[in-house]
Amino acid sequence: MKRYYLAAAALLALPTVAQAQVTIQGTSTVGTIQNSDPGLVVYANPTNFGPFNLDLDPMTGTPSSFTTNVLTIGTGEGSIELFEDTVANPISIIFSFTNPFNTSGGSVTGETFGYYQLFTSCGLIAGGCGRVEWDGPTTFSFGDGGSFSLALSDVSFATPGSAQVSGTFTLLTNSVPEPGTWAMMLMGFGAAGVAMRRSRRQPRLAQLA
Repeated sequence: MKRYYLAAAALLALPTVAQAQVTIQGTSTVGTIQNSDPGLVVYANPTNFGPFNLDLDPMTGTPSSFTTNVLTIGTGEGSIELFEDTVANPISIIFSFTNPFNTSGGSVTGETFGYYQLFTSCGLIAGGCGRVEWDGPTTFSFGDGGSFSLALSDVSFATPGSAQVSGTFTLLTNSVPEPGTWAMMLMGFGAAGVAMRRSRRQPRLAQLA
């Protein structure tokens, strides 16, 4: 009988494990971008990403991260023009999520510009390179108190050319469990307590017999 109670307690505690894991899935769309002169003309091709899972270590609360490609950025220009293409212009990428379905947050912003770097593949003979540099990580919220951050990678690309932009997703806090989940957790703790109490009483009854 003791095994029965312990098995029931383990099954009822499963929602706590499931609640610690969050599935991320979505796509990116272009908000603001420099698509005409003057300035370095760039294009961005959004990419669908996920699904992948993020979780918190149940013992330490340490968040997990996942990195994946979220965007391709590049330029069709054949070379960088000084004083025109080397001026920084704003860029913003909007992220929408199918998982978690109730995610909200702002767009990820940064700037694009052209540059020359002597004695490299971005030198004068090669025509220079384009570059995108992003602002700090953006935080998105979901559920009841859940949140994760998204940090995009800075990349350079040839003229003409393109590069993959990766995004690193990190779970910051998890959503508070639904009331039904709390009830299941309490039932699981109760069943475990009953099992432990019965296991302590059995040797005492054996001595009385």
